[in-house]
Amino acid sequence: MSSKKTHLIFVIDDNPMNLLLTSKILESYGCDTKTAESGAVALQLIRQQKPSLILLDVNMPNMDGYEVCRRIKAKEEWSDIPVIFLTANTQTENLVEGFKVGGVDYITKPFRREELWVRVNTHLELSESRQTILEMNRSRDRLYSIIAHDVRSPLSGILQTLEAIDQGYIGLEGDELKEIIKLLKERTKETSTLLNSLLQWTRIQTDSQQLEFKETDLFVLIQSCIDLLRPNAEQKQISIKVEVEEELNAWCDELSIHTVVRNLLSNAIKFTQREGAIRICAGKKDQQAVICVADNGIGMSPETLESIFAKDQHYTSSGTENEQGTGLGLMLVKEFIKKNSGSLQVDSKPGKGSEFRVFLPLKN
Repeated sequence: MSSKKTHLIFVIDDNPMNLLLTSKILESYGCDTKTAESGAVALQLIRQQKPSLILLDVNMPNMDGYEVCRRIKAKEEWSDIPVIFLTANTQTENLVEGFKVGGVDYITKPFRREELWVRVNTHLELSESRQTILEMNRSRDRLYSIIAHDVRSPLSGILQTLEAIDQGYIGLEGDELKEIIKLLKERTKETSTLLNSLLQWTRIQTDSQQLEFKETDLFVLIQSCIDLLRPNAEQKQISIKVEVEEELNAWCDELSIHTVVRNLLSNAIKFTQREGAIRICAGKKDQQAVICVADNGIGMSPETLESIFAKDQHYTSSGTENEQGTGLGLMLVKEFIKKNSGSLQVDSKPGKGSEFRVFLPLKN
């Protein structure tokens, strides 16, 4: 499911009739508008809510449009807002001044309805394209960082082991051979898991992974995740308790939410000591489906939690028995929950354990 984004446009003009006319035209094309009759009021509005675009009159008392634009562009968090000047003056020096202070276009008053919308819509699309390119660049940089940090490490270990065997430094007899094969298998499995996660994550960033929303039986989904990871839990003698309400269906993409629950359960096993306990429950709260994965493991400090949920943060750490992670699990969890119109809450205390709660829509 997708819906067309509604743009918020600020119209700034000291003439009330111009404000009314311009805002009504934009609203007829599906935009939301806010108006201001002075530069000072406009700056207050921007502090309260950042718009998609600003239409700014040049000739205003006290603070003209050029000065308003300078102040907008001087703040980093506002500098990417497109500013289109409204003016009755078409002198070249005035046009140049507008571009110098950061304007992207001019509309000459009086203007036609169609002209106003074409220019506004063009710059809205350009702004969205620019943001998409910036996000793609950030995603590319994160991808390179992950590959350099996490893919090279297990591959280097595999190559070093094979090199040692080839040079005759490691024998291939009895228990020693079994130990080497086990080590190579674990490192190969780590690398395979990482590459699969990278593939999923990359598809999310490029929107090439299509989600199929439907009513999903959460008991069946959770049980499937437990069946997959039960050997990992049994290896550490960790008990898993399940409490799921009957006939609990969430409106979500089954595959991506399966990935979410699987990653949360995998992390719970990873960060819980031997003979620990994990609880998975699901029910309804505030007209939403809630999946809870809780453990009595090592927990996390406030600083660790902040690192995990920082934008674009790639965080990884070792488990209680030095289990190695890819650092992509929680990145996938955050991305997939967002794609499913859900939210994530976490409570954790060092030495006490962690509880992750996933909120999903109950209905379409």
